[in-house]
Amino acid sequence: MRRYLYRCPLCRTTSPVRFSPPEIGAEGEYHRQALHGGHYPDGETTGEVDRRGRWYTDLGILASLQTRLGDTFADLRDPKGTGGRIWADALAWLTLTTGAATVLWTTTAVLQP
Repeated sequence: MRRYLYRCPLCRTTSPVRFSPPEIGAEGEYHRQALHGGHYPDGETTGEVDRRGRWYTDLGILASLQTRLGDTFADLRDPKGTGGRIWADALAWLTLTTGAATVLWTTTAVLQP
């Protein structure tokens, strides 16, 4: 399950976690209507976050891939949960390293004369 946050830099507030783009859109619209008279504050952001509340856009490529895999594995048991699950992170790293080892082994086998 994907998690989304709305961040208003003017008020320095962040919304509670929402689970769909329409929900976070409504959260942002409500905030703008209630506190800013319908105006869009400069720099407001809406985006997807991981189970720990980190923005995916702030993570590097490999860290984002590992985090998304870990979140997906953890969501199998607890779809709306938050926080890290060490077993899910370990399984995500195992999946990534197994995939990388398979690619290296296949490449080596194909390139040898």
